[in-house]
Amino acid sequence: MTVATKLGVAFGIQGAILVGVLVYHVGVTREAVSTSYELSAISSRVFAGTAEQLRRIAQLDENASKYAVTRDRGYLEKFRQIADEFDAALRHLESVALSESETERLVALIEAWEQFRPLTDELPALVRAAPTGAVPNLLGRLAQQLDTLQALTRSLGDASQEAMLARLERSAGAARAAERLSWIAAAAALLLSVLISALIIRSISESLARLKRGTHEIAEGNFRYRLDTGRNDEFAQVARHFNTMAERLAELDGMKRDFVSKVSHDLKTPLASMQETVNILLDEVPGKLTEQQRNLLLLTKQAGERLSSMVAKLLELSRIEAGALAPEFALHRLDLLVRHAVEQIEPAAAERRVRITTTFEDPAILLECDAERIRRVLDNLLENAIKFSPEGGVVSVTTKYASTRPGRVPEERWRTVRRPDPESGVVLITVADCGPGVPDQDKERIFERFYQTSAGRAVQGRGVGLGLTICRENVAAHGGALWVEDRPGGGSVFCLLLPRALRVPDSAISAARSRHQEALKHAG
Repeated sequence: MTVATKLGVAFGIQGAILVGVLVYHVGVTREAVSTSYELSAISSRVFAGTAEQLRRIAQLDENASKYAVTRDRGYLEKFRQIADEFDAALRHLESVALSESETERLVALIEAWEQFRPLTDELPALVRAAPTGAVPNLLGRLAQQLDTLQALTRSLGDASQEAMLARLERSAGAARAAERLSWIAAAAALLLSVLISALIIRSISESLARLKRGTHEIAEGNFRYRLDTGRNDEFAQVARHFNTMAERLAELDGMKRDFVSKVSHDLKTPLASMQETVNILLDEVPGKLTEQQRNLLLLTKQAGERLSSMVAKLLELSRIEAGALAPEFALHRLDLLVRHAVEQIEPAAAERRVRITTTFEDPAILLECDAERIRRVLDNLLENAIKFSPEGGVVSVTTKYASTRPGRVPEERWRTVRRPDPESGVVLITVADCGPGVPDQDKERIFERFYQTSAGRAVQGRGVGLGLTICRENVAAHGGALWVEDRPGGGSVFCLLLPRALRVPDSAISAARSRHQEALKHAG
């Protein structure tokens, strides 16, 4: 399923839930409004009818009393008219949709009315037949029946009010249920959206993390790295294209290495012949040389040496990248390794009037390493320091042993060091110069193949830009780290951090030196 489809499904489900809640809420609202209208209409009819009926009962009582006393037929006609209106109102209430309680009380009211109704026709005869003293008794019986009608009418009004309150309560209950359902649906929609969003974000973030790791590996030169293509989305397509790109880059990188290796190897033989020819001419084997001829041959010899050094570096880098130069570890005195490198470079330093100082914070240090490759690292660092230092400058070399991370070592550099065990020691070697320094944006790029800073390109006798690359590869093969920092006051400090260091007591060093001298005497 593609990412777009996942998002569409997620938002579709969420939208469907919200639409369902909206439809339900609108339905409940409409029902509540309709119920309110219905209740309002019924209330208006019932309450108005009840009040009107009570008024008519009072008028019936009044007109019956007046007729019984005065024998005026006008009061009788008014009595009959009101009775007809009361009867019509009762019949109208029978057609209204009432509750069960209202219906029961209406039936009781109608039954009572049916018992009272004959009086409307019999009242004139009863009044005429009744003696004068019996009229109050007649009016008393009539008032009792009217009181019964009045009580039943009020009871119907009360039942109507109770029914209205019951319907209002049901409407309020439905509204509360709708509100609860709305909250539940909203919470479910929110939870579902958060869950789906989290799943989608996790899916996307995992794919992006793998892609980020892949691009980092490719940037570091690991063209064998491949991404998983088992998914069925856009990231799987990107992964397939990424793997195709990595394969092509690996092919191009292999072709480049083969080309550099073959060309460098093929250049060695004619270059050696040229150098030998120049040496023969300088030795004046064919004949005497003039001063100008000697100077030109010396320039040619220097150029040949530079070219030979470049070819050697190309071949060494090719062998390192091909894995053909595995380090041959052995224990060596650290101070002797550093002193040997300094002694080798001192003639070149003297020629440029640069002084080299060495500081051993703890000379009794053994380092498990490939001595030849570490010497080449030190030679290259010292050569660069001298090359970039002005006349009269000073190049400082220091060594320091530590069992934990030294204070000046950055945390990210310390994490790259591969120590045999957490308790093993490390040694930090620094080579500081007083040259122009390295700009911040170039502090990592100078270790890339063939890269040179603007200051490096301006230096006389500059190389091809492989020395620091070879240094970092050799250091990495030892599980160490190599980086450059700014020197306070100007210049650069190249820091070399190597594991597998061992601090040896001075007494053990002296005893070993004595045994060595004794062995030489016996051998002599």
